[in-house]
Amino acid sequence: MALDITEIDAIVFDLGGVILDLHIERTYQAFAGLGDLSLEEVKQLSNLDFFKQYETGDIDDPTFRAHLREELEFKGAEDILDEAWNAMIGPIAKNKFELLDQLSSTHKLYLMSNTNEIHMKRILRIANHISSEKHFYKYFDKVFLSCEVGERKPNVGFYEHLMHETDLAPDRTLFIDDLEENITTAKNLGWKGHHLKPDESIVELLNQSNEY
Repeated sequence: MALDITEIDAIVFDLGGVILDLHIERTYQAFAGLGDLSLEEVKQLSNLDFFKQYETGDIDDPTFRAHLREELEFKGAEDILDEAWNAMIGPIAKNKFELLDQLSSTHKLYLMSNTNEIHMKRILRIANHISSEKHFYKYFDKVFLSCEVGERKPNVGFYEHLMHETDLAPDRTLFIDDLEENITTAKNLGWKGHHLKPDESIVELLNQSNEY
């Protein structure tokens, strides 16, 4: 079902799972392949505090890698560790860039992502490969990354920071995210929200909305 965005001034997009294909299981499998931990043991590691600390910029790349090495008992090369961490990152379909270009003529566009420095370096390389004529950030009026803001979804502080920086009208702002808890916070602040399901595409949802 298409989204009606005729009463919307701004659209805030999540990155992983919305703009970018995301396959977290691939990173779990890659981590398990670096040492003696089982896949289930590796999945439990994702609950450790240092992952969230890295997302909010409280620890830097070397410190994050040091934590990973300790937990995985891995002593190999840094680039192998980074590759395993980045294994979850999939492609960005070209038609999503085309959609963003189309929407930018009628709406303010923002990116709001829980992410980190190592991931963003890889994501920007992927984006540049698909859209070499235009930097990824240029598709948005402003980009908000948890590792730069110091807040992460679904914490209210991240949303309030974006609202303060953009002066958006909450009731005329649409937020699209693949995690329902992140949409819940947005709606509690008065935003419109759409929880993107695995079988949905923003291209279909937002292209069709232009028919209204």
